Amino acid sequence: MKKEKNSERRKAPRVLVKVNVQLWEDYKLEKKAKGYIKDICLEGMCVVTNIRFSLGTDLIFCLNLPEDLKINIYGKIIWEREDEEVFLYGVNFTELDFREKPKLYRFILVTILMNEKK
Repeated sequence: MKKEKNSERRKAPRVLVKVNVQLWEDYKLEKKAKGYIKDICLEGMCVVTNIRFSLGTDLIFCLNLPEDLKINIYGKIIWEREDEEVFLYGVNFTELDFREKPKLYRFILVTILMNEKK
């Protein structure tokens, strides 16, 4: 049986959202960048920025979510794509502080509910 090329591989639903983010390469503050999250789920996100990173790079993200929520997340780049003058990165979360998880989960679930009402 042949799988379709566009079949969804994610285990968790993704949320389409545009949220600003600061990111830097694993404790190397000299490679700090700004960008935004294109979509996010409980396991990872797609980040858009103008800085080039390598596949497999460990990054730290400071998410500035609505309602003054700030969350720090650690992740690893698992795919990349260049689109005009920006880079899109697929990031798999590698570490999320137990105090931060409920904030992220609440944001994602509320966003899913809001999108369904539209």
